[in-house]
This record gives sequence, C-alpha cells and structure tokens, in this order.
Amino acid sequence: MIGEMAHVIAKSPAGPRGVVAGGEDTYENLVLLCPTHHTEVDKSPPGTFPPEVLLDWKRRHEANVANALISPSFASSNELAEYILRLLIENRTVWKTYGPESVEAQANPMSNLASVWAYRKLDTIVPNNRRIVEAIRKNSGLFDVQAYESACAFIEHAEGFELNCYERTEAVPRFPQQFEAMVKIYAGIQ
Repeated sequence: MIGEMAHVIAKSPAGPRGVVAGGEDTYENLVLLCPTHHTEVDKSPPGTFPPEVLLDWKRRHEANVANALISPSFASSNELAEYILRLLIENRTVWKTYGPESVEAQANPMSNLASVWAYRKLDTIVPNNRRIVEAIRKNSGLFDVQAYESACAFIEHAEGFELNCYERTEAVPRFPQQFEAMVKIYAGIQ
C-alpha cells in the first residue's frame, strides 16, 4: 500500500480547496489518500470533494483504526503478559533491523535505512504500542502496584514515541527496560 499526504485546505490559495491564507501543514489539515484518490480529489471540479467530505473520511478511518486497536479483556496477568510480550517482540525486531541503533544504521549512517525506519515505526511499532497501552488500561487490575508503575512508564514512552514520529519532540522517554522485565516475569519467562 502506498499513501500520499493530501492537504484538506490547499497550502496555496490557488490549490484545490484553497483559501486566501492557504492551509497549514498540520495533522488537522492533512489526510492520507492512495495516489489514485489523491489525484481524483485534487483534479475534480471545485466543490466535488469539499473539506467536510475529506475530514469525514479521515474521522471514519481513524475510528475504524481505533476500533481495531480495542484490547480484549484477559482472565489472568499471565495471558495479558503473553499478549504484550508478543507485541514487544515484534517491536524489538523492527527496532533491531531498521532503527537508528541497528547494525546497518551504525555501519552506514548515510544509508537510506532512515526512510525505511520512518515507515516501520508507523506501520508496526506505533500500532503495537497503542495495542499495549489499551491492554494495560483495560486490564490494569491484573497488575500489582509496582508492575502498574512500570506499565505507566511504558505508556509515557509510547505516547512520546508516537508524537516524535509526527514532529520532532525533545526528551521523549526511552523504552523502559523494567517494563519488559516485568512483563517477562508475569509471563513466567524470568
């Protein structure tokens, strides 16, 4: 799948759905479209795809994604930990393969791996982090207080990591290693 960022309100006043001041490069004014629909939307006669239509498409898509991330309820802390651990394993694999500290990135800082990393963060790590956060919130009673404190540290990391994917953000907490250690204990691995 290939997606293209499209402005809801064109950046240029003369562009599709343009206004005098022009649209901004903000999350609220951007929508992801496939190349075919991006062209169709921008080349259609004025008024065919007004901003309200594009924003409704975006809202409905985001609702579908949010619904896809709804966590199940777990009967035990062991089941919850195994669910989380599998998602963490996927994330760690992507990080080790494409992340800025990967073997390839360290060996060749000028490689195009950074562009692959940008996509993999958004297609795997961010959705997995959201699933983990939702599972923690929905099943928080399965953690003791100390474990829940580690889980909350992960939530802060995940929220900051996602924000940093969209705009450079300083002082985002790194992945809390104590969270993974706690999850392994609950899963019966350590």
